[in-house]
Amino acid sequence: MAAQEKHIVTSSSARSAVIKLFIRLLTVQVMLVGNVLCGHVLIWPTEASHWLNVKIIIQELIDRDHHVSILVSTASIFITPGDISAAKFEVYPVPFTKEEFDSLITDIIKLWWNNKPTTPTFHKFYQELGKLMEKANKLNRQMCEAVLSNQELMFKLKEAKYDVLLSDPVTICGDLIALKLNIPFLYTLRFTPASTVERHCGKIPAPPSYVPAALSELTDRLSFGERIKNIISYHIQDYVFQKYWGKWDSYYSQVLGRPTTLCETMGKAEIWLIRTYWDLEFPRPFLPNFEFVGGLHCQPAKPLPEEMEDFVQSSGEHGIVVFSLGSMVQNLTDEKNNIIASALSQLPQKATQRPKPL
Repeated sequence: MAAQEKHIVTSSSARSAVIKLFIRLLTVQVMLVGNVLCGHVLIWPTEASHWLNVKIIIQELIDRDHHVSILVSTASIFITPGDISAAKFEVYPVPFTKEEFDSLITDIIKLWWNNKPTTPTFHKFYQELGKLMEKANKLNRQMCEAVLSNQELMFKLKEAKYDVLLSDPVTICGDLIALKLNIPFLYTLRFTPASTVERHCGKIPAPPSYVPAALSELTDRLSFGERIKNIISYHIQDYVFQKYWGKWDSYYSQVLGRPTTLCETMGKAEIWLIRTYWDLEFPRPFLPNFEFVGGLHCQPAKPLPEEMEDFVQSSGEHGIVVFSLGSMVQNLTDEKNNIIASALSQLPQKATQRPKPL
């Protein structure tokens, strides 16, 4: 009887030890699986509000335990290495300064702000835009070459074994870097003028009879004359795209070692993240790899400062309007400020203007 009890106790102890060992092994496996599921993401960003939006994606990736690295040039204006503590910044030198880059952005803003194209000024506007596009392409090409010709950096990126590259196509080259690293890539984009890139490279349909060209100021309810204007808008932007972006075709062919085009390469994107809501767009066909991600930058509301809270509460039933010109427009002339103030004064809402760029 004593021997039987001893056998039962021994069996129970052995079973307990086995269970404890199993739990430990399971814990190790779960930890390993967790590490396996964590991805390595490389970011090819663009300046200004584009960076503000992609930062949200980066932070979400980090919160989900993914490893994120960001390629940033020494001439970057908005992107500060170390700004996101948990991300890794790969800084590469470029042969131009922050001042040159900032001057280009300022000139582009001034052109659009002060010289909106009309029938009489149309030709001159696009002549000036063409000069700025040439300069932008030159700086963009220097950024691209600064990464691809940097053997030490490219070796480092290959050794890191990234799973995917997230690119903003406004700054060309992210897709090219991804192909050289032999990894898939995806885009984050709001739109291009007349959806040129989305149509020609992403292959989304855009029937001009009811899909208004972006920036044409038309709606989906088009008269015959407006349809003609819409078709012309599409053709103009197609010409601009081919004239300035088409110059990248030979460079892409040279880097990849085979005949290709910028657009063919962009068409290899796995997903296009479109930074708006589907229900805010005019009805139009889209493809399955175009995903709407509007509102990524929205955050839970925080309490307002006391002065602002008093302003809101005093607004009555109509509420308030917060007017902002985004991340890049600043130092407005008195004339422009007076025009804005005059327009806002006609609204029933109380209005406040954000004094500085976002």
